Amino acid sequence: MFEKNKCQKVEIPQGAFYLGPSDEERSVGYLELKPETSLTLHNRPSGIERLTQVEGKCSMVVYDMEEGRLATLNKGDTLEITPPGTWHIHVNPFDDVSLAYWDFEGDITHIIEKIGKSAE
Repeated sequence: MFEKNKCQKVEIPQGAFYLGPSDEERSVGYLELKPETSLTLHNRPSGIERLTQVEGKCSMVVYDMEEGRLATLNKGDTLEITPPGTWHIHVNPFDDVSLAYWDFEGDITHIIEKIGKSAE
């Protein structure tokens, strides 16, 4: 895992993104979610998303089947979201802060650049 303290922190109302190295082949970083928050439904059309829960726990709603499925990640758990383009939601319905490490395979540099610019 890339060190969190070497990442660019971008605060959002739900918590923060920590942006690590990103290029056309791979992007890494962290998603911190405050208790009782979630991101909106989204996908990564050109990347496979691998998540590792670092602190706390979170729930993921993954639409890799028509009705979707719920996965709860406890500290140390991993989840791979495939194929590219799979819609999903990161949710923290719990009382503690959630911190998940992401490792994207594929080119999501345009998404990372957009997040990074929001910090300026």
